Amino acid sequence: MIYGVFSDIHGNLEAFYAALQRMKDEGAQKYIFCGDLIGYGPDPEKCIQKYRNMQADGLVTGVLGNHDAIFIHPELREYFNFEALKSLDWSAKQLSAKAMRFVSFLPEVAYGENFTVVHGSPMEPIKEYFASCRQYRLAYSLWRGQVLFVGHTHLSFYIEGDAAACHTHVVHEEEELPLQPSCRYVINPGSVGKPRDNDARASFGLWNTEKNTFRFLRQKYDFTSTQEKMRAAQLPGFLIDSLALGM
Repeated sequence: MIYGVFSDIHGNLEAFYAALQRMKDEGAQKYIFCGDLIGYGPDPEKCIQKYRNMQADGLVTGVLGNHDAIFIHPELREYFNFEALKSLDWSAKQLSAKAMRFVSFLPEVAYGENFTVVHGSPMEPIKEYFASCRQYRLAYSLWRGQVLFVGHTHLSFYIEGDAAACHTHVVHEEEELPLQPSCRYVINPGSVGKPRDNDARASFGLWNTEKNTFRFLRQKYDFTSTQEKMRAAQLPGFLIDSLALGM
């Protein structure tokens, strides 16, 4: 099986479509999603609809992100900065009741054959940023399978190790990672809709369960179209400019 693995779409339809097309072209048969369909970008309703159609077709296993959870966990508002809150409040006005219910009630944790997926961490599935070996050791007994897929940081990386020791690796370009049978892995595919590694290209990956490899991928997309829609919606200028800067 070849899984397309992606996270943090954040209402960026152009990036979402570009990433899906690249994953399909590379042979993806099913998909794993690590949360955050909405927030920041100008097309929350359309992104939810596309994802909902994928789910209805049995193509995707995915989870709730912190932006997605804002409608059922309003206490999360204290963790968002001004720009994020403004975009979320704008997104709420664009969403149909059906879309809002759908995105709000995605599961916090999901499981598949030999993998677990959360947005943040197994300890705090929605809120915690997972990025260290200390967290890897704490979470080691809390996920099922060889691979734990996470999102939330908007940075692509992986942690490999066993119960005794681990190593963290940050990924900036496309590369293929052989998954060693003796190791377990935490893998973050980066962000489709709002990368934060100074690279504007959408970030995602492919997990080949037969070859036991994970490929980190980057894909150019027309972020100027996304920016134009954001300007028309009068979304915060920093969010608009950040798409071109990978911030």
